[in-house]
Parts: sequence; structure tokens; C-alpha cells
Amino acid sequence: MKNFFIIILLSLFAFKSHSQLQKANKFAKTITAQELKDHLYIYASDEFEGRNTGAEGQKKAVEYLRNFYIKNEIEPGDLDDKDYFQKMKLNLRRGNEGEVDTENVIAIIKGTEIPDEYLILTSHLDHVGYGRTGSRSREAYIGEVKERIHNGADDDGSGTVAMLEIAQAFKQASKKGKGPKRSIIFLHVTGEEKGLLGSAYYADNPIYPLENTVTNLNLDMIGRIDPTRKGDKREYIYIIGSDHDSQDLHNLSEQTNLETVNIDLDYRYNAKDDPNRFYYRSDHYNFAKNGIPIIFYFSGTHPDYHLPSDTPDKIEYDLLELRSKLVFYTAWNIANRDERIKVDPKPEAEKFEVDKDKLDGYAGNYGAEGIPLKIGVFIRDNNLFIEVMNQAVQLDALADDVFGSEAMGLKITFDIENGTMEFKQGPYNIKLNKE
Repeated sequence: MKNFFIIILLSLFAFKSHSQLQKANKFAKTITAQELKDHLYIYASDEFEGRNTGAEGQKKAVEYLRNFYIKNEIEPGDLDDKDYFQKMKLNLRRGNEGEVDTENVIAIIKGTEIPDEYLILTSHLDHVGYGRTGSRSREAYIGEVKERIHNGADDDGSGTVAMLEIAQAFKQASKKGKGPKRSIIFLHVTGEEKGLLGSAYYADNPIYPLENTVTNLNLDMIGRIDPTRKGDKREYIYIIGSDHDSQDLHNLSEQTNLETVNIDLDYRYNAKDDPNRFYYRSDHYNFAKNGIPIIFYFSGTHPDYHLPSDTPDKIEYDLLELRSKLVFYTAWNIANRDERIKVDPKPEAEKFEVDKDKLDGYAGNYGAEGIPLKIGVFIRDNNLFIEVMNQAVQLDALADDVFGSEAMGLKITFDIENGTMEFKQGPYNIKLNKE
């Protein structure tokens, strides 16, 4: 008898989900390969100069996004100036670019029944500009300026234009009286290529309370086919993180896909300890580390990754349409279900209080004879940072004289008395001396 009732409940759940998605079908059809292509040929054009954080091309990009939301009558998500911008100053250590003025772009469709709960969709609006930092090619530094532009069509023009189409579909639904129960935020973040800086800024300065943020769906590089992927089916997407903090979200994701686009959901890179560490390398991570369930949608890297050849003509627009529709349907189910996504209880992380008087003893420059690696250690706001190749990473205290970074897979042990540092990352274990 118990099993009989379980079957009934599951059937009712499936029927309710299917009923919700039937309402979504009409609006999903507005997401088309042609419109995605039209957007991307503009957004990833030379006019935008590779969208380097804080540069003129990035300013053109944010204006393009803002004008889209204005044209489609989607409200600004910032609460102060109502200009769609969350403004910030960032110190770009990578490439010694210094302090720049930049902004996230944020828009919102307010919920009809539970407006104070938020689903956030993210993509990063920036790329690496002319490739002076971030390029994988020495040729990027040679020749005329126009030959060095890194357009970033897939990274992350693909996720950006997908969000525009998804936002437009939800707005069309709202106009027809079928707006989402929960509020949906469309957050285009800056500074991803500089170290996830724009999403970190939002997480540290949230416009909407993080405790009321039910899920983050992050779209980063969803327009290509990974040439290393095994299998004959083109229609796939890598899913990362869906089950890390919420089995409920994972189940919803799987069920939504089965009932709609039915593409392969590939979990090849889902593990936190995967050697590629993709879980830590895009903007969802700044939500996940705050206990918010996430899904990272990703189609994989390719030979044009961070090269000038990542151009709009290489995008698989039929797949970009399918993947965008999957995110739309998933967002629809999250926003319209009666209960918010359940977070699986996680054990409390053990916290170690660092002796502030000892911090000064760690600071300095470290190196070793015969090893070109130089590491700087400095203090900012009573936190310890290391700097390697102009990239600064904040360290967490793990034990007495032991610090690390989960995102970087890094562990550092200091010996103040002998002036040494043991640097461990993955298979590498190097002892460095204070200079």
C-alpha cells in the first residue's frame, strides 16, 4: 500500500511539472538560432574590441545589454540609480592594469506571488580584449591592433546572448499574464577573466539578499562542441554542480530535460576534484560558496579557447538554441514551483582563528634557487594573500601556520622561525625561502 501511494505522488508531481512546462512551450519558441546569431555577430564583433574589463569595448558591451533590456521593457535590477548598472572599482592585478571603473549589468522580472525569493541567471559580459593578458597565443601580440582582438564569441558571448533570449521569453510570458511566481534576476557580470571579480563583488555587495536567492544558473561557453568528448550525439551540455548542494535541484534539472529538449546531460566535469577544476573557474562559484544551489552549463573548451579565432562563425547555433531552451525551461520550473529549492544540509566547515599577531611574520617575498617561481605574501584587511604572476589569491586559515585555497587546490605551510614556505598544489610540492 505504501508503494502504491508513492507511485501516485510521483505521478502527480510529474503531471504538475508537465503542466507547468506546457505553459512554457509557447514562450520557449521565441528563443531561436537566428536571433541568437544576430545578437552574437554584434556582441562578439571587432567593434566591442574583445570586451576587456573597464576598457572602451566593454563599455560598448554594457550599453548593448542595457539597451536590450530597455527595448524589451524589462526593469532595471539595481535599486539606486535604476540604470541597470552595479558600478564598482576593480584593481586588476593580472597584467598590472591597475584600478578600473566597471559594472555588472542587472535586470529583473519581479515575481507575481513570491517576489522576495530570487532565481539568478548569470553569464560574464567580459573577455580578454586584445589578448595582452589571458591570451593563449604569442601571435596575439604581433601585428596590427585589429588582428589581435579576441572576440570571445563562445567565451562568453554565447552565454550572454542566451540570457538575452531567455529574458525576452520570460517577459513575453509576463505580458500574457504568465509571469514567474518568484523574481528572476538577469545578472551579466564583469571581470570574470580577471578572477571572477564581478560576481565576487555582487556576492559581497548583494542587491538582493543572498539568503533569499534560491538558485543560480550560470551560462559560460555553451555554443561549441568539445572535440575531446566521447559519443556520437551532438546534442549535449556539460552539467556541473547540480547535485553538490541540492539533490532537489539535480532531480528537477534531470526531469525538466527529459520532458523538454531531451539532450545528453554530461557529468564528465562535475566532480569538485576534477583535474580541470571547472567547478571553481566560473561565476557560479561565488554563489555556491555562499550556500546557494547552482548549475553551471558548459559545452567545453576547444582549440579556439582564449584565441583571436573564437569568432561567431564557429558557433553551433542550433545547439545554442537547444541549450538556451533547456536553461529557460529549468528556470521556469524553479521559479514557478510551490516550494523553493531544498538545500541539502552540509556539515559545518571547521573554522580556525588565525593569530593576527603572526600575520606580519608570514608577509614577504619567497623564492628558491634554480626555480623561476616567485611568490609574494601580503596582508590586506587582516587577511593573508599570495601573489603569483600578478594574480592575487586570498588564503583561508586551515591550522596553525597553515593556509590554503579550495578554489586553487592550494595548501601553504609557513615556518616563521626558519623563514620558509612549503607550497603544495596538486602534485607539486616546493619549499621556498623568504628573501
